[in-house]
Amino acid sequence: MKTSALAFSIILLIAPTVTSADGILFARTAQEEQNNGNLELAIEYYTQALQEGDLSKKHQAYVLNNRGTLFLDLNRPLEAEQDFIRSTELLPNYSDAYFNLTSLYLAQERNDDALSWLNKALTEIPEDAELLLKRGVLYREQNEIEAALQDVSQAILINPELGKILINESNVYLGTYIDYATIDHFITILSEEPPSLDAYIKRAKAYLSTGFLEQALADVEYVIELEPKSFDAYEAKAIILFSQGAYDKAIRAFDLALHYAPNNPEIFYNRGRLYKSLGDNNNASFDFQMAYSINRQEKKYRKELKELGLVK
Repeated sequence: MKTSALAFSIILLIAPTVTSADGILFARTAQEEQNNGNLELAIEYYTQALQEGDLSKKHQAYVLNNRGTLFLDLNRPLEAEQDFIRSTELLPNYSDAYFNLTSLYLAQERNDDALSWLNKALTEIPEDAELLLKRGVLYREQNEIEAALQDVSQAILINPELGKILINESNVYLGTYIDYATIDHFITILSEEPPSLDAYIKRAKAYLSTGFLEQALADVEYVIELEPKSFDAYEAKAIILFSQGAYDKAIRAFDLALHYAPNNPEIFYNRGRLYKSLGDNNNASFDFQMAYSINRQEKKYRKELKELGLVK
């Protein structure tokens, strides 16, 4: 959840001599108590700040948003919801309150409410990258792929750093087979229909890096249908299935990739990483040894063997 921790100190710096600033003082005290973990007391001070009646609409919105996050921390979602809504009413372009409100709705599986408020928010602040990304991910979950791609690609175009959160950081293939999402991935996805089977695999990798796993899987399945011996397609399929949590199916796809390319060290290496992630060091060791025996020049194969204590 997002809070507006700097808003109040800025006001005091602007108007330190104003005598009717009790609301600001209560708000600052609330922030101190919040930072110290005294949530109930912080709520009391935020409430007192609002009751003083001397806060601007903007700072009332900040206080309500901050108090709403505390209500959530104390498992009081109805009061949090009310505060976030009041915050947006006072400050219609306040992205943090929209973000918190829609996060609450998504946590409660109130997806229609979340989408309604995201639409409202993006009418007020159409270039807010985080809200665009959130709506895009929601569209993706609802299988509205065209709308999802439009929102997510626009979010990454506005703020490229958001591409780092589209893939689970714990995915063992991140940084090797899977990249952080960039606008180039979306260019690949949104371009005209791929002109070759290799281009379909490239698009599948782009879908994979942007978190559109079902679309990635559809592309590699199309390649396999037309070229049943495509080891590249089976390897891609294995990594997509792994990313979906379908580990047994992923292993079978790796097995098929190796059936058609038995001397490909990268497939052994990637299957080994799957086994290693599952705690199966015996099978992982075999795969890393096979990869290293085929290509002793590749340092990452030796590194894996060293980590497993098989070489010095």
